[in-house]
Amino acid sequence: MVAPRAGYTCPDMADASFEAAFDRALGQLNNGQPDQAHATMAPFHEEGLQAPQRAADLLRLWQATPDAPQLVQRVGELATAHVRDPQLVLIACDALIRAAERVPPDEPPAQGGPALAAVDLAQQGLSALAESARGTETHAFLQMAYGNALRLAHLFDRAKSAMESALKKRPDHGPWWFNLGLLHKQQRDFAAGLEANQRAQALLGKDHRAVLWNLAICATAVGKGELAVGAFEQLGLQGVGLAPSGMPQIAHMPPVQVRVATVGPGHMGPSHVPDTAVGMELVWVNPLGPCHGVVASPTYRQGSVDYGDVVLWDAVPVGVSRSPEGAPVPRFPLLARLRAGDEHRFRFVALERKSGAITTLEGPLEPTGQLFVHRERVSTRLDPEQPSGPANLATGELVYGKVVLPGDADLQAFRKEFERQVQQADVELVIPELLEVLGDTPAAGKAHTLWRGLERTVEKKRSGKSGDLT
Repeated sequence: MVAPRAGYTCPDMADASFEAAFDRALGQLNNGQPDQAHATMAPFHEEGLQAPQRAADLLRLWQATPDAPQLVQRVGELATAHVRDPQLVLIACDALIRAAERVPPDEPPAQGGPALAAVDLAQQGLSALAESARGTETHAFLQMAYGNALRLAHLFDRAKSAMESALKKRPDHGPWWFNLGLLHKQQRDFAAGLEANQRAQALLGKDHRAVLWNLAICATAVGKGELAVGAFEQLGLQGVGLAPSGMPQIAHMPPVQVRVATVGPGHMGPSHVPDTAVGMELVWVNPLGPCHGVVASPTYRQGSVDYGDVVLWDAVPVGVSRSPEGAPVPRFPLLARLRAGDEHRFRFVALERKSGAITTLEGPLEPTGQLFVHRERVSTRLDPEQPSGPANLATGELVYGKVVLPGDADLQAFRKEFERQVQQADVELVIPELLEVLGDTPAAGKAHTLWRGLERTVEKKRSGKSGDLT
């Protein structure tokens, strides 16, 4: 909500016209009609380029609507026209930063987007600042705006320098310690993030929810379970306790999904995302606590985490989907891998002689193994509401997936039993990595050759060339 301006006078009819339009726009905004509010004020944009007071009012409107179309362009025009006015630059930077904060932290900043626009504007504001204002509080506020913009642009080293410079001038400003804590969290420096959030809490109060969330996340990451549990309890989370391991735990929390950046494995698989492109992939996680848990599904491509790893995620979901039963399933951005799982994970390729034959193997395997068929959920920008890629890659042609085994599994015994099960499943399947780990180099070499041969044969078939799949 944007409050009416205080102390504004109307010396002429032009002022009265602007004031009436602005009051009408505020009413529209407060009634949940942001598009109408901007349409009401659009005829006055040129006035904003000429008059600082007009610019300030228009910028406040953009500030309150971070998802509004044309925000980056319009805010940039207004701020550039008054770049020597640091207060207007600060309002404009805040509008851009609010828009940039709507982009999930695991997505790169878009060219021409609000984060990079805020970096450029804050830099211009600092350069235009009068020499007499250097070292003042205004200078410090511009530096912090610059630091926040750099953080959202993923320029972390420069962001840290700018934020620390601002905090030297105002070490008593709690929101700035919170900003520094966000930066440390994105850099995976969780010890520093915890310290910064504790400083913020001391200045802002113990019930500041955003600080509590980030304090709890950082405390979980560094293994300070009691501190994390205390923060979660202050947030009102029910059923949070301390596990025997010293980590926070929560009972009966349903599975969640975590988004992981991955690249292609270098195999031909029928992915619509090129191997060289970084994609965003969803994995299922069984929570141990409110923000950490164990990955329960293997990655389709190569990522920083995989089945069995203990991972940490951020508090704000990037989207919510629905389970088959209709229950909400939040999707969180990955922050870090806290502990690597000890499982063996082996990629395989299989050629089904009969469509769907792989399903006889999918799931638990004897002894102690599990087979996962890849059903791709990979995108360069994942829509939080829709799966991407084929819904099911088991098409009667090539099928890709992973076999997962406990770290202490008898691999030789598994190989023998698994080969027997594969023969019964009417599937031709190769798993070179298992053979490599077992030291059977000749068999592993043959498996790699067969893998490439299967892919070439299927590729020929898809392109209309001859090739016998049997």
